[in-house]
Amino acid sequence: MIKRLFLILLLVLVLAGAAAYFLVPWNAILAQRITAFLNQQGLQNITFEIDAVGLHQATVKNIKIGAENPLLLQSVTVQYDPKELADGNLRDLTLTGLDVAITQTEEGWVVAGLEDIKPKTRADAPAMTFSDLIDILPFSSIDIKDSHLRVTGNSLQTALPFNLRLTKTPETVLDMTINATNLTAAASDISLGIITIKAQPDEKRDWAGTWTLESLNLGESIPVPELAGSGDLSYSGDVITLKGAMNSADQTHKASFSTTINTKASAQNTLTVTSVSFPFKEGVISSKNIVVPFNRAKNITVPLTVRKVSLDALMQTLTGQRVTATGTVSGSIPVILRPSGSYTFGKGTLKADSKGLIQMPGNVIPGDNEQVQLVRQVLENLHYSVFSAGVETGGEKGMVVKLSLEGSNPDVYNGRVVKLNVNLTGDVLDFIQQNAMLITNPEKLLNQGPQ
Repeated sequence: MIKRLFLILLLVLVLAGAAAYFLVPWNAILAQRITAFLNQQGLQNITFEIDAVGLHQATVKNIKIGAENPLLLQSVTVQYDPKELADGNLRDLTLTGLDVAITQTEEGWVVAGLEDIKPKTRADAPAMTFSDLIDILPFSSIDIKDSHLRVTGNSLQTALPFNLRLTKTPETVLDMTINATNLTAAASDISLGIITIKAQPDEKRDWAGTWTLESLNLGESIPVPELAGSGDLSYSGDVITLKGAMNSADQTHKASFSTTINTKASAQNTLTVTSVSFPFKEGVISSKNIVVPFNRAKNITVPLTVRKVSLDALMQTLTGQRVTATGTVSGSIPVILRPSGSYTFGKGTLKADSKGLIQMPGNVIPGDNEQVQLVRQVLENLHYSVFSAGVETGGEKGMVVKLSLEGSNPDVYNGRVVKLNVNLTGDVLDFIQQNAMLITNPEKLLNQGPQ
């Protein structure tokens, strides 16, 4: 659609420029003839005003394409040399106030004002590439200023204020700047800093370049510090590839990724999180090589690696702040994300990195028999040498944490070493919620434990 927009504007400006060359002063008549010509090409509901036509410059303003929710453009100015104009060569094209609205419908994405435009091309005509489009535009440079791209989708809404410059001589270079803005994605309010994009075609006429993002703030619901990012981009055939990394200023939150967008086969579009890591309970949680299809219908397993997480913070969360401990644990736990947005845990294990102490009040463990009483006494002040927490899900009890402990209580059994197996189930672990909060908001997830 954007390609067709350039071609539509080109038709308008070429005719306006030709009128300037022949010194036709009747702007209203010229506007009527241009409109009639465009209508013959299948373009309807187009209005504009020819503001000025001279020997070196022509300006068209107040352009509207479409009846309802039209595509808007404040003004288009084309500069030319009268001698070159006869050969169809124009110099500089400036578009000001372009306002493009893209909306997601059941049939796909629709550009406002261009819904009913049908290109008149032969069925056997080769598809036009972006480089082909650049070649046929008879301009030395194209400037798009003070413009907006408005996107409204099922889970995305934003208005991107942008400026774009394309120069064709001495070499082809595209520079684009998206000014700071806000967007709403999946019910989260996100703030974006300035985005810059620079790209050039190579010898194969494929495009490659770089991008930078000044800042990214994910909002209050996701307690992640402000991030900044940069990376590479490419455009070959119908495929756009974006690669890069996002990091916090103190480097505690890191992520690298790549995404592939096929403009003609959306089922192939994927996001790959190459690596991600963030602080968690005085330690670090990380993962890598997470492949997320844009249109996914299957579960995704995310392998989480846990490094030196505070055992005290973890046990207090799991038991409603009723258990204290020293030491750290490390290991791995997979998270299974469902297409609905809910998730569960797979089978994983966390083990203590060194010796430590666990103090568990007797009322945490229910039961009245002699064996349970003994376990309570041991756990009130257990100096452990081995600590292992296995996570399992499924069955009637849902999620189960199986603790395997080895150590001694100086006040019980004369300090003899004992081995214990303790299962934490039921309401002690009832903090699973219907979203993938573990990845995006680990603090909020684990703060849902019973008090």
